[in-house]
Amino acid sequence: MRHGKSPLAVLFFTVFLDLLGFGLVIPLLPFFAQELGASGFEVGVVMTAYSAMQFLFSPFWGRLSDRIGRRPVLLVSITGNVLAMLLFAFSTNLVVFFLARAFAGMANANIGTAQAYIADVTPPEKRAQGMGLLGAAFGLGFVLGPAVGGILATLGLAAPALAAAALSALNLGLAFFLLPESLPAEARAAAAARRGSRLETFRGALGHPVLPLLFLLFFLATVGFAQLETTFALYTEKRFGYGTREAGLLFAWIGVVLALVQGGLLRPLRKRLDEPSILLAGTVLLTCGLLLIAGARSLAQLVLACTVLAVGNGLQSPALSGLVSRNAGAHEQGRVLGVNQSVGSLARIVGPLLGGVAYDLGGAAPVLAVGGVELAFLPWSTPFLSAAVLLAGAAIIALRIFLRRERLEPAPER
Repeated sequence: MRHGKSPLAVLFFTVFLDLLGFGLVIPLLPFFAQELGASGFEVGVVMTAYSAMQFLFSPFWGRLSDRIGRRPVLLVSITGNVLAMLLFAFSTNLVVFFLARAFAGMANANIGTAQAYIADVTPPEKRAQGMGLLGAAFGLGFVLGPAVGGILATLGLAAPALAAAALSALNLGLAFFLLPESLPAEARAAAAARRGSRLETFRGALGHPVLPLLFLLFFLATVGFAQLETTFALYTEKRFGYGTREAGLLFAWIGVVLALVQGGLLRPLRKRLDEPSILLAGTVLLTCGLLLIAGARSLAQLVLACTVLAVGNGLQSPALSGLVSRNAGAHEQGRVLGVNQSVGSLARIVGPLLGGVAYDLGGAAPVLAVGGVELAFLPWSTPFLSAAVLLAGAAIIALRIFLRRERLEPAPER
């Protein structure tokens, strides 16, 4: 079944509203938790609960969407997000707050299903462009959400959560009336006949000749990027004396560049390069961006480093998702893309912990010896150096995929 551009536009807006609502509450999470009496460790536990539930539920939603369709899974998960945001807004103790974040993680574990929707309505050769459209929605939500949330928080800590609940309710209405089902009935029947456990889903994906490499690359890249997200504001405060406003503007710049790359640059680039080439270029640029951030000594250098990083992420992410989709069977798009997102959620659990440890160890200027030449980096840059090492490993995997790209077979058409 193929649709025109309308379903993609509706899906773009659905994901954008989803991410906008998610971003609204990001700035106030630690403050809300502390107001409820949380220690620093308990704040970390609350933050981890979200990613842990995404890790558990991404394959579940994906598998379910293969059997009953994408539309009902998206509608149920969006409804869950409305309830989670309301529970968040009216939390009166840490237990309720923890449950609200865990429930939100479960509801928002639907990205694999949204990616499977893209796979349903786009041919394999245009899949990276479709995933890029999804990435652009991510980028815009990432830019606007925290900024608007910070403003709304001046009205009270519950205000951003209530606004997020209202956005999710609007999202639910739009998806209910405008988003058609993308998966044909025969495909759903075939997936339902192939029932399997979550463990079998993982085992089947890991037995594929290419998918494990893509999962490993995604894990390494996400762990590295999560280290940056966790420690970037702390680093800019130590190095440049910046506060939350300046760090927020730099994050917004990353989001703007990311959205421009995925929403505009990717389409003409995809006409000239295949997905493995874009994946390799994006991974190398991500590695370079992290190294440039570690060595930045001025605002201009920091903005340049953030730009390189954002371009790399904007190229890598949709190319990787497109390759995962192309190597998934025609009737298992949801479950395989769900496994991929589950791997990413696991990485977002590991990344902040690793970044925090690296930051604590990075008060002195680390020295890197390359070919007998010592390169001294700035204090507090250790998280970006350790992230760059992980991305260098991901680049080696991307190179291997690039060299064997002729053997990457697209998933059969329905």
